Amino acid sequence: MLYTEILPDDTDQPGITKQQFETAVSVWTWMQPGNEAPTVAATAASFNTTPEIVRQCVRESEWMFLDGPDDDPTRQRVETREAGEQQSPPSAPSGRY
Repeated sequence: MLYTEILPDDTDQPGITKQQFETAVSVWTWMQPGNEAPTVAATAASFNTTPEIVRQCVRESEWMFLDGPDDDPTRQRVETREAGEQQSPPSAPSGRY
């Protein structure tokens, strides 16, 4: 069975929630051997789901991002951010002009 729906986090229905799927993809991505991030296609195949579900999960994550063309899941990669790579919040104004 191909999973085509990820449930919202606030559901009590049986199934996989967005938070659970995001965590699973993030951990799986980090644990892949080699220096090259897995493709969207490989990630979708490994989780028995569609590239669209993987993309949606990654786009909504603060720890992962997509790299590569949106029209080819075999060339688009699921990248993860390291803690030091987080975007810093904008600096507060100093009050000096």
